[in-house]
Amino acid sequence: MRRVRKIIIVLCVFAGHIVPILFAGCSARPEKMIPPDFDVSGKIHGSVKLTEVVGGHESNPFPLWTSQVGSIDFTKALAYSLARAGIFDSVVRKGKSDYILDVTILSSDRPLLGLEISITMKTNWMLTDTKTLIPVWSETFDTTYNAKVTDAVLPAEKSRFAYEGVVRDNIEEGIKRLSAFANTR
Repeated sequence: MRRVRKIIIVLCVFAGHIVPILFAGCSARPEKMIPPDFDVSGKIHGSVKLTEVVGGHESNPFPLWTSQVGSIDFTKALAYSLARAGIFDSVVRKGKSDYILDVTILSSDRPLLGLEISITMKTNWMLTDTKTLIPVWSETFDTTYNAKVTDAVLPAEKSRFAYEGVVRDNIEEGIKRLSAFANTR
């Protein structure tokens, strides 16, 4: 009987400490969503106000092994990326600007666990002239990121890694498309 009790205690300690580490969902980190470099061939003269990205979902603990991208985290990464890319003269969060950039997450996969995780995210980017309140550019596009077996060991880490990658690729693609639009003006 004492031996059974010890085994139960050991199993409870294991379950209480190890299982949550293996399966706890983690929120994607904005600093990991910033592209390392940008393909900017054209610039848009004027300032841009970035509204909060719409359609993101904060991570929650159920199901335990998944991660998601929150609107706030996507917005932080996008604001930093736009400023770093230098496609606009300035990026503002409050106050007046020449343009408003709205980004909406239209859909995002919720991956199942596996050796490799692939996530596709569909977004709409719309740039509006604040003087006329007429959209001057709008595009909807998909980006896909594949987290490989070697990217992370734990399921929650791999899911988070995949979400960070798909947002990073989406931001990079959106800035590239904005730059192409700037070349047509």
